[in-house]
Amino acid sequence: MECIFCEIIAKKEKSYTIYENNYVIAILDIDPINNGHVLVIPKKHYEEFTEVDQDTLSNVIFVAQKIARVIEEILQPDGITVMQNNGVFKDVNHYHMHVFPRFENDGFGWVEPDFEVNEEDLIAIFERLKKAM
Repeated sequence: MECIFCEIIAKKEKSYTIYENNYVIAILDIDPINNGHVLVIPKKHYEEFTEVDQDTLSNVIFVAQKIARVIEEILQPDGITVMQNNGVFKDVNHYHMHVFPRFENDGFGWVEPDFEVNEEDLIAIFERLKKAM
C-alpha cells in the first residue's frame, strides 16, 4: 500500500496544505484533536524520527514553531501541544509532527502510568545513556 503522506506530497491525494517548502509540507489533520490541528510532514519518506536528516528535522521543528505562533494568534488557545509518535504508536508509517491548539477541558489528556524508579535504577540508566551519548 502506498503511503498516504507521500501521495499528498505528490499531489495525488487531497489535502488542506497551509505551508510548504523544499523540506516539509504542513497540512490540516483530517481527524483532529481540536480544530486547527496541523501535521508537519517531511517531503522525503522517513518511517521513524531517528532516521530524519538534520536539515529536514530542523525544518520540521522551525515550521512547527511557526505554526504554533499562528495558532496562538488566530485561535487564542489556552496552550499548544507539539508531539510525535514512533514505532507502533503512530497512525501513519511516515514520520510527522503534530501541532495542535489546546483548550481547558478539551478532553485530550496524557495518562501517566504509576511508575516509580529507585535511585539505583536511575543511576544505572543514567550511566548507560550518558556513555552512549
